[in-house]
Amino acid sequence: MKAILHPSQSSARVETQRADCLRQRSVAAKFHYETPRQAELWLKLHAQYAPPADAAVPYKATAAALANQWPHEEGALIALGCGGGEKDLVVLAALPQGTRFVPTDVSEPLALTAAEAIAGSVPLVFDLAMAEDLPEFLEQHVGGNCIFTFFGIIPNFPPNEILPQLRALIKPEDRLLISANLAPNGIAAILPQYDNSPTREWLSEFPRAHGAGKGTVKITIESDSAIERIAADFHFEEACTMCANDEPFNFSSGDVIRLFVSYRYTLQSLAATLLAHGILINDAFLSESEEEGVFLCGLQ
Repeated sequence: MKAILHPSQSSARVETQRADCLRQRSVAAKFHYETPRQAELWLKLHAQYAPPADAAVPYKATAAALANQWPHEEGALIALGCGGGEKDLVVLAALPQGTRFVPTDVSEPLALTAAEAIAGSVPLVFDLAMAEDLPEFLEQHVGGNCIFTFFGIIPNFPPNEILPQLRALIKPEDRLLISANLAPNGIAAILPQYDNSPTREWLSEFPRAHGAGKGTVKITIESDSAIERIAADFHFEEACTMCANDEPFNFSSGDVIRLFVSYRYTLQSLAATLLAHGILINDAFLSESEEEGVFLCGLQ
């Protein structure tokens, strides 16, 4: 099986972006899912910490609601940032058998993993945050009536960076399903889902692979207006030279590079954030713990 690669994931462009991350001392989320080793560590972490016990409930409820209102016997479920694809497949199972499954991810190993679940699936690999012509790309390779799933992605990007890209893909006749990790009891209550050894091992792969020496991944809580986030930084404990795109980048003991952020929303802050970008929540399905929400959305 081969994936179809968008130019946003061309080798030259990826290497330029990688160097920019080291120059700006802030690693783009895509670089934590690149290699088979990173994909393996992330899948292991996700299985152990990410889903609360009742996490599957809102996905099944959303799938049933969508199936009752989806009028097409054929069409495509386009899984944006599919990861392993488990949640997207829950939705697919409720749809007509003629619905095609199109797993997409910035990580080719993850897109290929998800595609293995459904015979005949052709994965697409692109950088949703960076690609300029994705509507045309998807029309060329998918076309037709589309359901977009956007599961587990919105926490990892500043809203102003990712939501305009998402909005540009959606046509009025399409359906959009978004999931978000929520913090109904405050962000401190869910900090252990991130502040743990598997998360540090996963996030450490990027600095180690690019030449970092001794250092520590520290995970903290930050606030950004009404939205709180969990942040992970690599703190260098010895001088080193990291390399990307044949460029050296020097770091000293005490320097810090941002590895990861996860924004945590409330129902109110998520609705307001989406609406500011022309996306309206039409229906919401929550886990019993209210830490996981899935939302049927349309255009404003």
